[in-house]
Amino acid sequence: MYGKNYVTKEVVEAINEENKTITYRAIEGDVLKEYKSFKVIIQSIPKGEATWVRWTIEYEKRNKNIPHPIKLLEFVIHLSEKLDDHLVQA
Repeated sequence: MYGKNYVTKEVVEAINEENKTITYRAIEGDVLKEYKSFKVIIQSIPKGEATWVRWTIEYEKRNKNIPHPIKLLEFVIHLSEKLDDHLVQA
């Protein structure tokens, strides 16, 4: 992100079978230098023969000068597109 590598250790905070969600929480690493807390929630949403994925990012900035994690959102979009390409070819 922002021209440098980020390393973050995370734990699975919750798995909700009914809502088809997994919640990850950062517990150490680069992301916590800028954000007090950082969670990613991934939800699988069946849509007919396809499945959609909803990514939700919850974070609290350490101060007002810290940017919103837009680069992370760009990475998530890129990752999702690559994963979709791979699954279509399988």
